Amino acid sequence: MTRVHVRSEMTWGRAALGMAAMLCSAAAVQQALTVRDRRRYPPPGQLVDVDGHQMHLQVQGPDSGGPTVVLEAGMGSFSPNWYWVQQELSAMVRSVAYDRPGLGWSRPCRRPRDAQTIASELRAALRAADIEPPYVLAGHSFGGLPVRAFADLYPDLTAGLVLVDASHPDQWVRWPTPHADRIIEISQRTFGWLGWLGVLRALNLARGISAGLPARQAAELQAAAALPGQAATEAAQMHSWSLSREQLKSAAPLGDLPFAVLAVTEQPVGAELLTDLQHELAELTPDASFRVVSGASHESLVSDRTHAQVVAQTIAAVVEAVRDRAI
Repeated sequence: MTRVHVRSEMTWGRAALGMAAMLCSAAAVQQALTVRDRRRYPPPGQLVDVDGHQMHLQVQGPDSGGPTVVLEAGMGSFSPNWYWVQQELSAMVRSVAYDRPGLGWSRPCRRPRDAQTIASELRAALRAADIEPPYVLAGHSFGGLPVRAFADLYPDLTAGLVLVDASHPDQWVRWPTPHADRIIEISQRTFGWLGWLGVLRALNLARGISAGLPARQAAELQAAAALPGQAATEAAQMHSWSLSREQLKSAAPLGDLPFAVLAVTEQPVGAELLTDLQHELAELTPDASFRVVSGASHESLVSDRTHAQVVAQTIAAVVEAVRDRAI
């Protein structure tokens, strides 16, 4: 072997060792910061056991005899995202913001992340926490799928529904970019692997959903978004989207259930389609309340205090409609 070849192999060997050292160092830093975040941000609500894994629920407001408002967050979000809405509702009604398994303070599970499975886990968590029906369920973004599945699986427990710029089951089959859902799933799985090296922490992917929230809640969302498991859960939810779509296609009609739909004006991509889909959701019942919140974006609808007040007012109106029926 010539001297040139030996030097070349030594150079590549040093480069490989250097890269391995850098990756190990990045992983160690990520682990240390994860431990730090767990100390800084303990669960603010209660943890209940659901089939061997813990789920986190944040309960606020008086138990005034019902209904209880249940808040279902978006694709990669969880309970702190509902802070302003819960604050607005706290004077009049009990509300529950919770974390789906694999998000926030809820432990991951091996079950599929389709709408019906998520809805059944929510029912079990509410039962474990002794939070009795009836429920008015509000779902933001992806959260619109499981709340609709909940209403279908448990119609006797569901008193009303609010869809907060909610996902339409058909949106990916009608999206102009082919296989957009698959692209998102693969991206999230990639982020999950990169998360072990601290890449998600550097990217701060929770910036959009946390903007406008108080510092504590924004930091909680950002700390969770830095975890590999969070991205993996998002990927699993995307993977099960087609199953969720089939489940909701066969769902029973909502009838005259008190029902409200909120849409937004600020849509950077696919505005016309997304607006059409919100109008279609409003047609799920003949007397649905439909409102477009001017100046609101998909994320700011719950994270911005002013826009969140509109969401809370809409939920409160559905609660009042439910109470009027009970008289």
